[in-house]
Amino acid sequence: MKNSCFHAEGAKTLATLSVCLIVRDEERVLGRVLSAAVQFADELIVVDTGSKDKSIEIAREYTDLVFCEPWTDSFARARNSAASKASCDFVMWMDADDVMRDEDIRKLIELKKRLTPGTDVVFTTYRNYGFLTDMGLRDRIHRRELACLTEGDVHEAIPIDSSWHLLFCPEITIFHKKEYVNDPERNLRIFEHIRNAGNLSDAYALSYYCRELAQRDAADRALAAWQDLLDMKPFAGRVQYALVFLVMMLIRRKEYEKCRQMIGTAVEQYGVPLSAFLCYHLGLAAEGMGDPAEAERQYRRATGIPVNPGSCMIEFTGYDNYLSCLKLCALAYDRGEKEESETWNNRAGSAWPEGRAWRINRERFFTPPLSPGREPLVSVIMPAYNAEAYIGEAVSSILDQSWQKLELIIVDDGSTDSTADVVRGFSDPRIRLLTNSRNLGVAASTNRALEAAGGEYLALMDDDDLSTPDRLRAQVTFLENNREIMILGTGSYLMDPEGNSFGSIGAFPESPAYYRARLLIGNLEFCNSSAMIRKTFLEENSLSYRESYYGMQDYRFYMEASKRGAISCLADTLHRYRVHDGGMSVRFRRDFPAERARMYNRIRSDSLRMSGVRLSEREEAVLGRLLPEGGLPVWNRQEREQLSGVFDEIKKQLRENGFTALRELDGILWSVLNH
Repeated sequence: MKNSCFHAEGAKTLATLSVCLIVRDEERVLGRVLSAAVQFADELIVVDTGSKDKSIEIAREYTDLVFCEPWTDSFARARNSAASKASCDFVMWMDADDVMRDEDIRKLIELKKRLTPGTDVVFTTYRNYGFLTDMGLRDRIHRRELACLTEGDVHEAIPIDSSWHLLFCPEITIFHKKEYVNDPERNLRIFEHIRNAGNLSDAYALSYYCRELAQRDAADRALAAWQDLLDMKPFAGRVQYALVFLVMMLIRRKEYEKCRQMIGTAVEQYGVPLSAFLCYHLGLAAEGMGDPAEAERQYRRATGIPVNPGSCMIEFTGYDNYLSCLKLCALAYDRGEKEESETWNNRAGSAWPEGRAWRINRERFFTPPLSPGREPLVSVIMPAYNAEAYIGEAVSSILDQSWQKLELIIVDDGSTDSTADVVRGFSDPRIRLLTNSRNLGVAASTNRALEAAGGEYLALMDDDDLSTPDRLRAQVTFLENNREIMILGTGSYLMDPEGNSFGSIGAFPESPAYYRARLLIGNLEFCNSSAMIRKTFLEENSLSYRESYYGMQDYRFYMEASKRGAISCLADTLHRYRVHDGGMSVRFRRDFPAERARMYNRIRSDSLRMSGVRLSEREEAVLGRLLPEGGLPVWNRQEREQLSGVFDEIKKQLRENGFTALRELDGILWSVLNH
């Protein structure tokens, strides 16, 4: 343990830093924050308040300073207890679900060189993980003598004295990446206890109380707390914090006039800045009240107010560009100003290229129509085996497509039920039924259909899935306008055996570089049966589905395809994937888990090797053990460091080989390590 003093290093004096966490049942995320903290902390202190999982064991892998204390429904007591155990010059608090980028870790290490005995508090940017999130400056590091002054049983903080020397570092960002909520009602329950005891009497606590009530749509209580807050005549920051959550609540409740009045009062009487967030919600209120001209004025106003990460107010990203531009796009389109509408949509895409909404707009409204007379044939490929329960629905969803120039090639793979009879029950001449005398497997059946296909485009389809009516038209139109794309997927809804939706699948990245990087370390994120492929691409590259990769022929196919051509995915969800016990993927995972794992690892190893990466047997084993197909495990410290080391080696070799999707790969690997 470091002594609490500044120590010399050459001509410089360096501050020491204790990092303190309070945790409870955080085994899924604790390793990632501690693996970041040990890189800049001189002392790491973890106070566990009653974990029933492996949080304590994980913490002890990183530090000997692990303490167990009972939870007393007070975050302030827990924070102060952790800080009281610190011996370094400064104390930094972190949450178990915080994450840090490498660049911010480096900046924190450099920051320690700037800390002096005269520094009292350091503010850094605190931001929820993602693009459309809230952010703001938070007091993150305190001089040790001040670190035990935390107040507040919930949303605790150290009251800042006007005489203290503050250091603002907005360039350092710590992300809050919440994966789950242990006790969703905890904060409100603590606040109610404080209120019932007559102690909810300061503006800081009231502003957070407003937030908790507004997020639960407790409108009457939230508005009463808001009035109590205003009666205190607090400074603008406290009013603004409560305001943003109350505004969202009022918009949800369609109380548009009350929303406008609340914003007006806060801005005119309490000095709250008119932010892009507030202008955007004034626009929503105007739209709700049937005034599109006023809505447009407010959205345009929002685009002229950039987010200020260095302010001491809560800020929201995306309202100054992405969201407001999307609204302006819609208003212009409704007026018939299609060119202006597309300009606003493109501006939204520039603000957030990974966003889904602007891409759906582009696909539906701004993609040029096909050239006159251009109507390529689409061959829909459907291998089928004992599919009598579902194949009728699957076939109907293809025959009912808005794109009618198609042929549906069904290969009955030696079914022993009435699959073929169901297909023959359709009188549509576009259906071609091929039969295998015996069961050859889905790969062989798919290849047979691909060889028989006469279409320019090949659309894959499973015998138990469904395609939405515009799936083929959307894919053909996109591929006609984006000749560099060879394979195009779509998003998929998940459905149960009865056809009830229960979720969705698809990451929706457009960039082919993303898929090239993704297929180096794992499978695709869209369904094979949602894909459309250029037939010339298969023929020129001699690509087919490998029959020796039963259950993983899709993964092998796309891995090889990614080395030869561009893969992309529509943002729209145009496919429905049925999950049931009879599905091939479910059966293979259930009946042959070890064989599937070996095959998965083999394909990944081949993918890396084909891109010039040569890993040792030990490194291959690390990937196989710590990066399995069926979900990422909770790693211990040694495992996390091993995996990080293998990732570094992969990136090093790819960089030497001139791999062109390193930026995308770096983002993917960072997300994996911080899952």
